[in-house]
Amino acid sequence: MTTSVPSHNETPGTHRKGYVYIIGAGPGDPELLTLKGERVLREADVILYDDLVSSELIERFHAQKIYTGKRKDSHHFEQDEINEEIVRHALQGKKVARLKGGDPFVFGRGGEEIEVLRNNGIGYEIIPGITAAHGASAYTEIPLTMRKISSSVAFCTGHPINKIQVPDADTLVYYMVASSVHDVLDAVVNKGWKDDTKVAIVQNATRYNQKIFTGTLGELRKREKALYSPALLILGANINQFIENNWYSKKKKVLITGDNEMGFNSEKYIVVPFPCHRVEGADQDTVNQCFKTIDDYSVLLFPSRLSVTYFFRYMHEFGKDVRFLGNHKIYTSSHAAYTELLKYGVIADLHPETERSGEMITIFREKGVEHENILLPCSNNGNNEYLTLALTALHNRVTPLSVYYQGSHKQGETLDLDFIDEIYFSSPACVRNFKSCYKTIPEKITVTTANNTTENEFRMLFMNH
Repeated sequence: MTTSVPSHNETPGTHRKGYVYIIGAGPGDPELLTLKGERVLREADVILYDDLVSSELIERFHAQKIYTGKRKDSHHFEQDEINEEIVRHALQGKKVARLKGGDPFVFGRGGEEIEVLRNNGIGYEIIPGITAAHGASAYTEIPLTMRKISSSVAFCTGHPINKIQVPDADTLVYYMVASSVHDVLDAVVNKGWKDDTKVAIVQNATRYNQKIFTGTLGELRKREKALYSPALLILGANINQFIENNWYSKKKKVLITGDNEMGFNSEKYIVVPFPCHRVEGADQDTVNQCFKTIDDYSVLLFPSRLSVTYFFRYMHEFGKDVRFLGNHKIYTSSHAAYTELLKYGVIADLHPETERSGEMITIFREKGVEHENILLPCSNNGNNEYLTLALTALHNRVTPLSVYYQGSHKQGETLDLDFIDEIYFSSPACVRNFKSCYKTIPEKITVTTANNTTENEFRMLFMNH
């Protein structure tokens, strides 16, 4: 016989408390999240996230999400309210992820939150993140330390103005300077720094819309330039000549509508996602009925990442695992769907290395995809009509199954199209949803489409004026 021992958070007869992870999300680029942070966020019951956490990052996870954004003079939640919210969910026995921009212990108020957790007897863990200074340094090619030039660096804050510190260091980095940059520059001059000191202001560090202002201390004090949060100020002799043409600025910024990112490799492109729809679950009864007759189909064809995600979610709820599909050939028609399948331990039997419908159908013909009974898990919006018609022309029987519904796009973060070089539309629905948010597309932006129907939709909505 075994007996359970109460954890350090429990006393006999009480409800078990949850556990809190305080996680640094990094400075903006969602790929800078640590592996440990991502694992915990996937396991979390609830995520409380700050203003500087990108929507692209937060949309990866299925937990309950609570926005707790705080910016100067515009607080959605006060810090005390955030603390109460963390404790409330933890006391309900949940696994809570408190997700912060940058690092929790570098101007992130993580220390205040763990004090509250300690006072309430709630277990916690800190998962560090890449702080904004490190992100800005790497994405602008400004080394914070450099042999024979800078052997010390100090991280400071631009608030409050009457307490701005100017430490004795070779390189100074000031956080949160969007509204106080001139006050900081004045404080540095008053401490004896010379007017010819090199200065850089990095706005939206590591994001697609990163912007850099450079000059000398004297020049920037005279410049009337509006800054927008988040902004970081760097001062020191290590600011070099590579800033304006750094590795990050050389990459082409491509806005991807939908899930397909094939062909846009990370060496040449920065992919900016635009989720072109609001996703909701499908009719469970209809999907379950299809599962009962799954052996009627010889092929499952997944056209998108979400078609895989929702199909497998419902399949698991139906009480089946991947062995349920053992007698079926599995095909994909997008790189995103192929990659998503791998997460479930499935390698597609056929995966055309193209996103163009015409080329894809040629490959299906060459591979002998004919006279098959094909189940097509998809959305409700009819985006796969061209694929269905083309497969039918090859004497296949195609049965669409709506495993998720697409509503109109809910605009979150407003995109700055001035920083975008190319827009890729993956479906007609994405064109329509983009049009509902942005009436025009700047002429400098190149537009590419996944197929002829998407191209026609784009021309009709954006070029027929």
